Amino acid sequence: MTYRATQDVVQRVRPLLERLATRTIDKARLLQYLSAMAGVDWGVLRLNGRAAAIEGGLEVEILTLEDSASGETYQLHYPQCLPRALDAAVREEYKRLALDRHLTTMSQPLFDHFYGVSHCARCRWAGPQHAQIHLECRFAGHPINFEPAEHTI
Repeated sequence: MTYRATQDVVQRVRPLLERLATRTIDKARLLQYLSAMAGVDWGVLRLNGRAAAIEGGLEVEILTLEDSASGETYQLHYPQCLPRALDAAVREEYKRLALDRHLTTMSQPLFDHFYGVSHCARCRWAGPQHAQIHLECRFAGHPINFEPAEHTI
């Protein structure tokens, strides 16, 4: 049975997972990776190595992790759905959402990656004079104040 705290974390991070992965298996692998790397950052796990391998005709990266308390080692795949350029930002976002603390804002670069073209560039509230409106969207982790800009011809 899953612990209630684990269920709460999954609910908080679900929107992040869904922005990056469409298939259930990819969401599961992404969640496993993000949880493990948070464990590394928090000192619960140690990252002992990274190795490239070919599986099913695709190159994959396999990470070897060690449980700091028991010494057991585990291997997991780097998630195919996570672009390398977003790795650090997504890991920080995961930790921000996973902790049972008052929420803060999503990082600007990650928010821009997810919503800059689809929403922010077309929003009537664009520009530095609407910084508070932008902050509210980043706090929510998605565009809550989006209103399409009116175009005059």
